[in-house]
Amino acid sequence: MPRETPKYHVGQTNNIVNAFAKRTAEDSCAYLLSSLTPDMTILDVGCGPGSITIDLARHVPRGHVVGIDIEAAASTLDKGRTQAQMEGVMNVEFRTGNGYTLPFPDDTFDATHSHQVLHQIDDPVHFMREMHRVTKPGGFIASRVWDTGSWILHPQDEGITSFRTMTQRINSERGLVPFAGRNLHIWARKAGFEAGRVKISTSTMTFRTPEERIYVGELFRAISQESDFATMALKKGYVTGEGLERMAEGWQRWIDDDDGPFAWINFELLYQK
Repeated sequence: MPRETPKYHVGQTNNIVNAFAKRTAEDSCAYLLSSLTPDMTILDVGCGPGSITIDLARHVPRGHVVGIDIEAAASTLDKGRTQAQMEGVMNVEFRTGNGYTLPFPDDTFDATHSHQVLHQIDDPVHFMREMHRVTKPGGFIASRVWDTGSWILHPQDEGITSFRTMTQRINSERGLVPFAGRNLHIWARKAGFEAGRVKISTSTMTFRTPEERIYVGELFRAISQESDFATMALKKGYVTGEGLERMAEGWQRWIDDDDGPFAWINFELLYQK
């Protein structure tokens, strides 16, 4: 049985949310965009601060987009509302709701989307069933998931290695599937998707320039200091405050290293119902 409410264990502190608010439809769901038409209705599940949601609304100017996230993200959704108003995007709205029990009738949306959500929750199969349920026949279901085993970073750093060990240990205790991306098509099959209609693609995110290193390095620094991962690791005695500080210092060393690339692979599912 799924949890009553899915929980995003990275947390939603200001630094983490501000990093997520820099994402766009083009860099996060390009695999979906060619399937969109101007009058579509779209649901963005687990939308966070809504920057992707707002961009999706721009791609369906005669349609409508709904971004939904859990109640704990209410203040984060306010950021999306504010951004949409400031940018004059009127065909988008944000609501609180549970991805395990989406508050919409069957066959409501032309497309249902989630970005980097399924590997953070304890029952991705149930979550995908709900995405399937609210999507109209002929509509599209799209989800992108980081494969946690595809981490490629140079140079190696003891602090960053400790960070990765900490997050993997916490995820394992939470019962999450390691190497999530490569399980995406399996979850879809278990959720009742017809195998012949499941399209899987991959894309690589690469961070090499000073600006790119600052973006991702500051995000992981924030996770090592402020996230639920850090709180849980401290509570369980897996790490000390000094250990968390060494992780943050490791990320800062990587940010400052002009020879430091970082890349990972995302798996992307596109399904026409």
